[in-house]
Amino acid sequence: MPTINPGRDAALRVDNESTWALARDRSSAETVRTTATTAIPTASGASSVFDCYRYMAAFDTSGISGTVASATLKLYGVFFTNADLIVVKVSSSATGSPTTNFVAADFSRIDGFVAGSSMAGNVTDYSAEIPTWSTGQYNNITLTSDALSDLSSLSTFRLAVVTYDYDYLNVAPGAGTFRSGFRTVNISDTAQKPVIDYTLSTGYSNSVLGVSAANISTVSGVATANIDKVNGV
Repeated sequence: MPTINPGRDAALRVDNESTWALARDRSSAETVRTTATTAIPTASGASSVFDCYRYMAAFDTSGISGTVASATLKLYGVFFTNADLIVVKVSSSATGSPTTNFVAADFSRIDGFVAGSSMAGNVTDYSAEIPTWSTGQYNNITLTSDALSDLSSLSTFRLAVVTYDYDYLNVAPGAGTFRSGFRTVNISDTAQKPVIDYTLSTGYSNSVLGVSAANISTVSGVATANIDKVNGV
């Protein structure tokens, strides 16, 4: 099964704001950690001081040739486990790329993000809600059909991981800190780096001259159900 690691990733943080809106809806992060070995998406309202942390990563997908049929994002869990997470699409306007670091202004560059609104129904979801988190092992996250399409068609695949109950739904956290942590691409242990495993469609699941095989019923007057090979293939 082919795999790809991010070229660059980053933990983007906003800390110590007086309201949840000031933390979550900022256009730019206050801190960008591009060399940290751990990222911890966080929503906090502890002591009435609000924090919002996001993780972003960029993968070079220019080498993917064909249609991605399935894909799993694997994040190696460490430290904290009490936040549900979700993976969403990062806008193509983001500075971060497989060869360029993410910057503070990328904090709000989630595709479809609207300040003051829930991400639900506005952004492009790359996963479902991730309701449990484990440490000391990979957490396997099934990517959505939108993610598969972008893996197939884009040369750079950018994603963000955010807290689901708070950042994604835009709900102010209570008097506590909610976070789940995982390793970044900067960890030296290759067995803990973020990775996407993917499989490609084969045979009739591909397209012919841009037409989906599912929409082709005959070839030269012969029903596709009766065709085993075309020119020996």
